[in-house]
Amino acid sequence: MENMLYAEELVREFLVFRGFTNTLQAFDSELSTDVGKGFQVDKIVDLIFAVYVPTFQAEKLVGLLSFFKHCLSSSSERLYIDTLSRLEVSILRYYVVYAVQSGRKDKVIEFYGMHGNDLLQRGQDWTPWFAIPYVKNPSSDPEFRTYFSREWFEALHLSVRNFFSAIFNGTHILSE
Repeated sequence: MENMLYAEELVREFLVFRGFTNTLQAFDSELSTDVGKGFQVDKIVDLIFAVYVPTFQAEKLVGLLSFFKHCLSSSSERLYIDTLSRLEVSILRYYVVYAVQSGRKDKVIEFYGMHGNDLLQRGQDWTPWFAIPYVKNPSSDPEFRTYFSREWFEALHLSVRNFFSAIFNGTHILSE
């Protein structure tokens, strides 16, 4: 983390020294939208659960998860990649559940329109989920009931936090 901050300062110094003010502005703008959020666990968890899901930013959510999968793909730790893949399925299902609970079935349909083929090819049994916008009361349907519970959400939230804590604090995968 300190190395990243030091590198940012070096880049900033170089751009100022060379008089690249437009490039400096672009650099600062890019940093403000930093998808990795400096690899700070709380910021990433908030980005997922307090920004992307509640504001129905499915593209950014999928992009963030893809970014971390890409970062981990260079790792020899297959366990991390498998864990992130399982968490990704749950996060995307939470997105769908949140949209349904918010009365935004249009966002579910839009999400499936953009990512449906990819979801079906992954093999985590997404097929029943394509019916959720048309189920009268999915929170009481045996297929989906668990995903609408507060306990499931809290377990997911904790699992995501623990996963990113392990990645950022327990290894050097993303900080090298």
